[in-house]
Amino acid sequence: MGPTQGAPTSLSPSPSVRSRGHVRRLWCCNVTSEGCAALSRLLQQTSSLTHLDLGLNHIGLAGLRFLCEALKDPCCNLQCLWLWGCSIPPFSCADLSSALAINQTLVSLDLGQNSLGFSGVKMLCEALKLARCPLRTLRMKIDESDTHFQKVLREARESNPRLLIESDSRDPRRPPRPSAQDFVF
Repeated sequence: MGPTQGAPTSLSPSPSVRSRGHVRRLWCCNVTSEGCAALSRLLQQTSSLTHLDLGLNHIGLAGLRFLCEALKDPCCNLQCLWLWGCSIPPFSCADLSSALAINQTLVSLDLGQNSLGFSGVKMLCEALKLARCPLRTLRMKIDESDTHFQKVLREARESNPRLLIESDSRDPRRPPRPSAQDFVF
């Protein structure tokens, strides 16, 4: 995981972040699947890391699989995961769905600006329908014109009324990307 100029060089939180929980912002830092493997190992070691922003990193299918391994581990304390614009393909949603069905801590997931397609969203929604799924906020690209897409989302919301599914369509009055502060409770 090669940091770019000005990017964090370690995974330990800075003192300014500690007071709000353990947050790691690795936005657009050239994190690859190898970096995700290291993050996965960290998350599976009773880590205090609760918020992870990997936005605009091309983590690839292997990187997502490493992260999903961590999410399945009971030692993983991750509550918020930002994968905005990480080139996640629809077929990788099977791994993510499997992780969401097992994970007990993740409450916020941002998959915005990833082309998940109908098949990917359908796989995710199957996990979201489970009563034990702790996820409360899911942000993703939503095709408002596709009735099949809307039906799957409606069924997920009905099965899990605590779940908020947000479209990542941009509101011109807001910044193009919410800050990681939006994920700090």
